[in-house]
Amino acid sequence: MLLSWSAAAREAPARLQESFGPVLNLSGTPTFNFEFQTAVSDSNVYIVWSDTSSLDVTQVYLRRSSDQGKRFEPPLRLSNNTGPAYLPTVVAEGKKVYVAWREQGIQLRVSHDNGRNFEPAVTLAAHGDSPRLAAENSDVYVTWTVPTGMRSALQHFRASHDKGLTFGPTLALDDRPGIGVTELTASNNRVYLVGDDIGADDRPDVYVRTSPDEGKAFAPRLNLSADQGPGQPSLLARIAVKDQKVHVVWEECDDLFPETCAILYRRSTDRGASFGPTHAMSGNPGYAFAPDLEISGQHVFVAWQDDSPGNFDILLRTSDDHGATFSAPRNLSHSSGYSGAVSLSAAQSHLRVAWEDTTAGSVDIFYRASGDLGASFTPVTNLSNTPTRSSAPQVFASSGGSHGYLAWLEDLSNENTDVFFRRTEAR
Repeated sequence: MLLSWSAAAREAPARLQESFGPVLNLSGTPTFNFEFQTAVSDSNVYIVWSDTSSLDVTQVYLRRSSDQGKRFEPPLRLSNNTGPAYLPTVVAEGKKVYVAWREQGIQLRVSHDNGRNFEPAVTLAAHGDSPRLAAENSDVYVTWTVPTGMRSALQHFRASHDKGLTFGPTLALDDRPGIGVTELTASNNRVYLVGDDIGADDRPDVYVRTSPDEGKAFAPRLNLSADQGPGQPSLLARIAVKDQKVHVVWEECDDLFPETCAILYRRSTDRGASFGPTHAMSGNPGYAFAPDLEISGQHVFVAWQDDSPGNFDILLRTSDDHGATFSAPRNLSHSSGYSGAVSLSAAQSHLRVAWEDTTAGSVDIFYRASGDLGASFTPVTNLSNTPTRSSAPQVFASSGGSHGYLAWLEDLSNENTDVFFRRTEAR
């Protein structure tokens, strides 16, 4: 299925040219802003984050751009100011925008006019952490964890089929404690969850769970990493779904204090009912961490950080046949510093990659882009280029791919972190 590690792709002249907008400070407060998330729909760009004020009360804010990230409206506080508010998440579906967060339970606010106005907050659960959202057409799905001990939690789920106006009953998804959902997605009236669970060997495994009927009921969980053997922790699972095909990647180490870690991949061609064999994306002994996964049509992209080149660089593999075969790994960073925390965005023929890099001395956000599905890439660009620490990049794009957006955290001082943003546009 997979080509050899040594058949690395050669650099081709980039066939994409981009222009970059200015760096914008979206939070702009002298306090600690963190936990940001992003969404885009048509020309609207949404950023949500948590802000710890000088009174040590954490609030959730949203900023919206209606002109493809050129200008942003003032911050809008979404939280209720009834207690610490954090862990926000956002999805956009057409004119609908959904934001969930943790504040005395799980809260949700809904906008039906591209984020101009939001309905009052609705409490979906009295207790819970780490909400995840997915939306499709008039459906919106929310899942969260309810801790039951130091290392265990139960996963809960609710669904709305009227654009978030009302929600059905809460479903308890677990047949044992310990699962934590890392991603939730919806496609063709089906719901998919991926996460990890501490099993009998006290090591996390990667599980997938699916609902064939818009979240009314869920099939039993599938353990995707069980064949890797006992004692091997499986973490940081990512999922992507297109038509009947489900793709999952994760990080697999040989122990809790590992000597080697690999990036593994499995796919399903029957909407998650079964999965094919496990394949290693990384190929050499060493450390391969923190994968990201994106799809565009029949094209599948997997990127991660890997120390096999001699220091940590960003490696990428691509598939042009729905994940049946993959190219050899390609080194996108080629830097003398440490490269990590990679983020991918794929839309139409455009693929964008952002990561943290220490080559310039401090930690900066480095970036490359392709306009031909990864056949060629623009040169490496330092998009933050500041003396302070830039971290946690997220790259995303318009549905047509011509407009790209990047957000990250900028540590301006020991007590001041802000959410920064920059747009790109294909020329």
